[in-house]
Amino acid sequence: MTKHLRGFTLIESIIVIIVMGIAMLTIVHFLSPQITRSADPHYQSRASALSQSLMSQILSRNFDEQNNQLGGDLRCTHDGTSLSGSRPTCSGFPGSAFALGPNDIAGSPPSAEPVFGFDDVDDFIGCWTTSTPLGACKDLNLLLNDSGADSGYHNFYVDIVVSYAPPCTPSAASSCGKMLKKIDMSITAGKQPPFTLTAYRGNY
Repeated sequence: MTKHLRGFTLIESIIVIIVMGIAMLTIVHFLSPQITRSADPHYQSRASALSQSLMSQILSRNFDEQNNQLGGDLRCTHDGTSLSGSRPTCSGFPGSAFALGPNDIAGSPPSAEPVFGFDDVDDFIGCWTTSTPLGACKDLNLLLNDSGADSGYHNFYVDIVVSYAPPCTPSAASSCGKMLKKIDMSITAGKQPPFTLTAYRGNY
């Protein structure tokens, strides 16, 4: 008796290909979010290290441009007065010689302070990035003391906002004697969610 060998027909092969294609699409659909999130721990670790390093650097500076750089009794106030006599007016208030913001010499590295500025916390206000071109931002590598080429923070973006807290206004004059500057820092890299950090610097 002769046996006839029978393989797959063309229709059966096409059905198998379609089924395998659907299975592969399903697998990729479930794996894709996992692959995207696999970089999250690394990003969070780098962003956390960067934020703590930058915040420590900022908090090591003076409260205000008007404060005595060497410490001591000279402290600024919201109106240029105090219980013990006259004082310089803090940056950003009427009568002050300085606005609340950068008072550094353009293009000078923070590592060169206090000769070139970056001597108080609000000198760091603004955006900092390692991306090129910098656009309206400053070079983040200056804060990292990094050449840029070997930086471990490529495409990182840092936004720093400094404000008085609690707000020192005529309606909240009782808070003016205990002035604090609130430092809000936001760090982003690529499509990752922002990493935020907040700290306070006292008037001393």
